[in-house]
Amino acid sequence: MNNDMISVVQNFICTKEKRLNIIQEEVPNMAKVFKDYDFHINYGTVENLFEVVKFYEDNVEKLNFYNNLDPNWGLVTLSLMEEVKTPYTLILCEDFEYRINYDEWKKIVDEFVERDVSYLPIGRLWKYTEEKYHSGYEEGKKLWFYPASKSPGSSLSVDAIYKTELLKERLIELQDYGPRRFPIHLPHHFEDIFIEPNGVTKWGNDVLCAIPKDIIIMHKQEETETYLNK
Repeated sequence: MNNDMISVVQNFICTKEKRLNIIQEEVPNMAKVFKDYDFHINYGTVENLFEVVKFYEDNVEKLNFYNNLDPNWGLVTLSLMEEVKTPYTLILCEDFEYRINYDEWKKIVDEFVERDVSYLPIGRLWKYTEEKYHSGYEEGKKLWFYPASKSPGSSLSVDAIYKTELLKERLIELQDYGPRRFPIHLPHHFEDIFIEPNGVTKWGNDVLCAIPKDIIIMHKQEETETYLNK
């Protein structure tokens, strides 16, 4: 497996007991699937800090854990990216239910790296794996491939694998934008800024993207999706 190709980045807070329980349950599963990777985690509050630190320290072997309280989600995430030494970065939310194991993920990553994919969203797969999109994809073994210009999604996702430099560029650019629909302490701000016509299709025909054929993660509680970083 390409163990030295991907790092994991997360930047979140958790002030709700329901989400804290989900994190406690799912961090062990996350750590098993991504056990080969360096984790760069920022927890942006002191509330529940000791509980969250323990969840991660008990499960994640290659852990870099920070407690930067700056409310600018994009700026803090960019600071985490400066620690990343791998060509790809997996940025994802902390409260997913995992429907994939280590070996299954390995096959996805091997195909992803072999094809030199620049961007692979892993959220909302229940929508973008629908048959109505298949005609716009090239079929692989575990992945559907498509040029950025034919993206089925309207915005860049905070749950995705990016080429590291590509993600850094977007996070630097993000600092030029103030809040619109969402405040800057939410990752939704990232997705709201990089939405069409400033989204995926802007990269054109030469940037290859992909999505898994199967749903590999899902928010365990749908209501948490609206309140990420709370």
